[in-house]
Order: sequence, then structure tokens, then C-alpha cells
Amino acid sequence: MMFHTPSKTVKLDPNDSARPSAFMQLTIRLQTEHEQLKASCVSLGELSARTAASNGDYGTLRMLKELRAQAEELLQVLECHAKWEDEELFPVFSRYYKQKDEPTILPSLWVLEKDHELALQFFDSFLQTSRTLIGMLMLDKGRPDLTLMKMLKDGCDQLTQGCLILTGHFEMEEELIFPLAEEILTDLDYLFS
Repeated sequence: MMFHTPSKTVKLDPNDSARPSAFMQLTIRLQTEHEQLKASCVSLGELSARTAASNGDYGTLRMLKELRAQAEELLQVLECHAKWEDEELFPVFSRYYKQKDEPTILPSLWVLEKDHELALQFFDSFLQTSRTLIGMLMLDKGRPDLTLMKMLKDGCDQLTQGCLILTGHFEMEEELIFPLAEEILTDLDYLFS
């Protein structure tokens, strides 16, 4: 399996290791989940752009409801992913680097956590705006006025921004974690070969 980051490609293959490890499986799971989450962010961003550009007819309400449902679903998946990282993945890295005479990775993880929190704030803003908009659009039988359409665009822009931040967050996390993972796996191979 190849991990692509802007600076480097990391090859992790359980069959190309002196001793395939649980750690390798953690790293492969991270890459797989990140690919799925990034694809979901791209899809959600595209739907958000289409919804923001809609003309306010009945299809707008349907698209906004679908966009809201997909955003909530992504947040649930993201919550499970973040819990797994915090409880299983990051402790392994922290323990490994505490044993070395190198700087800890905790400050880098803290910065990544702040990016994650910022993205969630954008998602929350969209969810609040969309809840209000859905109610208003359901009451409005004709074409919505310009104020509603601006509110729709602003809400969708919040979601799109949250998706962009999350995608960048995943990429930065990979740039930090994958080289460290390669180093740990190399050490494990030397130890068991």
C-alpha cells in the first residue's frame, strides 16, 4: 500500500515487512479512513456549491435537507475517527517518541486538533443556519427573497470552508504521521529481522 503526501510516498505493505505488526494495521487504517473522509469532504463541498447556486425553487429545499443530512453523517463518521485516533493511534506515537531523545510530537498534534476544532465550528455554523433556513423555506410558498438566498449562500459557504479545512487537516496529519510511521516500522523490521 502506498501513502501519498505532497513531500513523500510511504510504502506500507504487510507482505514486505520482516514482521507485519498491529502498528502497521493502525497506519493502514488511518490512510484508508482519511481517503474516505477526504472523498466525503469533496462530495459534500460539491453539493454545498450546487445548493448555494440554486435559484430558490422547491429543489432548493430538497437539496438543503440532503446537504444537512450528509453533513451530519460526516460529523458522526468524523467523531468515530477522531475517537479512534485519540484512544488508539496517537498514544502509540506518543509512547514511541517518549522513549527517544527527540522532541515530542504533542505540539504538532495540538495544532492539528485546533484545525479540527475550527472545521467543526464551520460545520456547526452551517447546521444552525440550515435549520433556520429549512423552516423558513418550508413556510415560504413562493420564491424566497434575496435575504433568504444570501443566508443560504453564506451557510453553504460555511460548510464548504469546513470541508476545505478538514481536507487540509487530513493532509497535514498524513505529512506528520506517515513519515513517523515509516520510521517506527523500519525500527520494528530491524528489531525482528
